[in-house]
Amino acid sequence: MSDLEARARKIFPNVLGHYTWLTIDRGEGSWLITTDGKRVLDLTCGIAVTVVGHAHPRVVKAVTDQASRLMHISAGVAKYEANVALAETLATLTPTGLDAIVFGNSGAEAVEAAIKLTRQATGREAIIVFRGGFHGRTTGAATLTTSKSAYRRGYGALLPEVYVAPFPYPLACAVPGAHDAEACAAHCLAELDAMLEHEVPPEHVAAIFIEPVLGEGGYVAAPASFLRALRVLATRIGALLVFDEIQTGLGRTGAWFAGQKLGVTPDVMTLAKALGGGLPLGAVVAPRELMAKWRTGTHGSTFGGNPVSCACGLATIQVLRDEGLVARAEMLGQLMVEELTPLRSHPRLREVRRIGAMVAAEFDDKAVSKTATAAALERGVLVITCGFHDQVVRFIPALNIGEEDLRKGMRVFVEAVKTAQVPAPA
Repeated sequence: MSDLEARARKIFPNVLGHYTWLTIDRGEGSWLITTDGKRVLDLTCGIAVTVVGHAHPRVVKAVTDQASRLMHISAGVAKYEANVALAETLATLTPTGLDAIVFGNSGAEAVEAAIKLTRQATGREAIIVFRGGFHGRTTGAATLTTSKSAYRRGYGALLPEVYVAPFPYPLACAVPGAHDAEACAAHCLAELDAMLEHEVPPEHVAAIFIEPVLGEGGYVAAPASFLRALRVLATRIGALLVFDEIQTGLGRTGAWFAGQKLGVTPDVMTLAKALGGGLPLGAVVAPRELMAKWRTGTHGSTFGGNPVSCACGLATIQVLRDEGLVARAEMLGQLMVEELTPLRSHPRLREVRRIGAMVAAEFDDKAVSKTATAAALERGVLVITCGFHDQVVRFIPALNIGEEDLRKGMRVFVEAVKTAQVPAPA
């Protein structure tokens, strides 16, 4: 155990979960360098955050330049260039009509803000979410989160009037027998109709929140037909459709936002992770007419949209745009799936799936995924799990990762799976 790990174990409580106990000195592109000098290929991006890699020169310069001029004043106290410029730039990328932005510090904050906006704007209280979604760990966001029941353990009552509908995830569907995503989606829509018939009146529903692609829930993309049906339903009942694009946004899916990739425009988007380029930043994006219904003074943030985070986010967007990295996500995803081909016949692999550069390998038990990720790390490649039972390994490379580095990392993982000594499933 390193000295840094020993100090960390002594001072931090057990409530903080850990994928690893790596001790990092610095990051360079897609590589992490530990305190003892070991180089580790990072296929996690700090959980989908460092989308242009670690310490990109343009991003570092933007941060240091901004920090030398103004680190903080609060957007509610005064205006400053980085804050306004990032909002203006973001509004050129978001779906048509989503042109007003409120910044916060994180994805959970963005979700909390969206709950407040949708309830206040509609005068309604009920919220529909989907099983397997992850929306954060603060009280309101945790109420919407169902990727693991453990996130609610020991907290008692959370927000009222939150209803959970099934998400079209064929491998986790309660309907017996093999079926595809479209059949699963039809079943889920029928269950949603039944919910509106028996559990919550349609006129009580303020919002329908969904991750277009489950993040922590397993990297499962909803069929476009399902999202289109939700769009029609929300419009029909007068509810607002909210896309949580915290993990999918800013190019990860091969489009700036997953909704654009899947051809469906929500009423509200929540953003974070890659938006800040490595610094804390979240946002709620919605049409100006909708935002006008959010009463002045009923929401705010001391640090939300602070100058340094905004400068970092703006530089990150500029790198994504100038280097063509959004389009490159598609190529990276294809490459990763190609390199996973040798696992197709593995008896413990259930499915490989992807959308853009979000790639998942689902196994039949977390014993396989955990053993494989540990073995990959021993070989110098960092990957992490997700899924209801941590049975899914997710691959989240920086969108500017070198092709040979990515191939190397995927091959290391494949070898780790092949050589892993895992007990047979019970």
